[in-house]
Amino acid sequence: MHKKMGTRYVPDTQIVALPHGTLRYGDDLFLTRKVLLYQIELQPGQIGEDYIRTLHHKAAFIHDGFQHILDTSVEEDSVTIILQAKPGSLFSNHVNKKNMSFHTIIAMIADLGVSLLDAMEERITGFSVGAENLWLDDHGKLSVINYWDKCDPQAQGAIGLCRLMIQLFTGAETITGAFDVMHTHLERAPIPSATYEQKLALIKLIKLVCQGHASLSSLIFGLRSLPSSGQKQDVGPSHKQIHYQNPSNIQNHGVDEVDVEDEVEEVAPAAKKRHQSMSALSKAGIGAIAILVVVLVTVWALWPSSKTKTVVVVPIPTSTPVAPTNTPAPSTTKPLGDSNKQTEEVAIPNLVGLSQADAEAQALAAGLHYNFLIEANDKPKGTVIKQDPKSGTKGLQGDNVTFWVSKGSQ
Repeated sequence: MHKKMGTRYVPDTQIVALPHGTLRYGDDLFLTRKVLLYQIELQPGQIGEDYIRTLHHKAAFIHDGFQHILDTSVEEDSVTIILQAKPGSLFSNHVNKKNMSFHTIIAMIADLGVSLLDAMEERITGFSVGAENLWLDDHGKLSVINYWDKCDPQAQGAIGLCRLMIQLFTGAETITGAFDVMHTHLERAPIPSATYEQKLALIKLIKLVCQGHASLSSLIFGLRSLPSSGQKQDVGPSHKQIHYQNPSNIQNHGVDEVDVEDEVEEVAPAAKKRHQSMSALSKAGIGAIAILVVVLVTVWALWPSSKTKTVVVVPIPTSTPVAPTNTPAPSTTKPLGDSNKQTEEVAIPNLVGLSQADAEAQALAAGLHYNFLIEANDKPKGTVIKQDPKSGTKGLQGDNVTFWVSKGSQ
């Protein structure tokens, strides 16, 4: 490891001090570019080279939702990680302004959630999605700064995203209290850019996540399925309503204008009746055409085709087998679209004792789907306390594994 600070990389203004290190702007003298410098003070007895070796797997992960690690530098008492510098600023600078609309926040959090899922597939989990660990670029996209250090489980994954959303909607510095009742903060906060239905659906979704009944992927799907404001339409006729003025209230107008007003008042009811009659006829005609189309499509689908179709018949066990005549043998080839992973046998991994994020990553790495529940237990909060099926059990890729996460003793 070479010392590169001062010779190649020059630190500049400090951006923020984080629990694990200090983030600064910097300059790369060799390539004449701006970078971000993340400086970590080493603990007594901690060796910088050993710390850098733990980053190899994560440094190879290149994703638009994460600040890419470009280089490292080891000093006597510190380690500096050189990160990609995207145009933008620290996201915590935007949290308390409440200048983002409902749809902007939802889309932003959903996109960040997809980035988290991509990282889980590479077994990169446990990092914070708090506002102070996120960068907002000029295109409104979030990226994670420090994704190599573990953080408080309350700031990770789906729960961390929910906490971040509530901060954005309420403008609060922090969201206090137990994570399973975080949704109550949102119930008391007005969201002018959201309809009542949108706010209610969001609260229900956050409540499911924070009470352990929905995973990260369920959160993303739920956010993208929230009611759209475009569904809100005015009830009533599609034509513009006309208000008629009483001729006796018209002053300084010619006789022709008054006559026209009177004529409109007389003709309007008749026109309305004709309009209703025409609408009824139009609806009847459209209904007849629709029925005719359905009949034609049905006849076309049932009409005997000149093409020969191979039909595989499953015999009834009690019937006498009949030798087929001029019938090709059923193919033993798997249908297109099947994957070898669907029939590959796997061993259920041991998830007990892991954190929730690590358990999710282990399940995905084994090719399994997972569900999790949260219950009170003496084990540390966020720790997996049991699973079903048990570890070592044989299964197939795509099977489900359920595990229980401790919420701490109550």
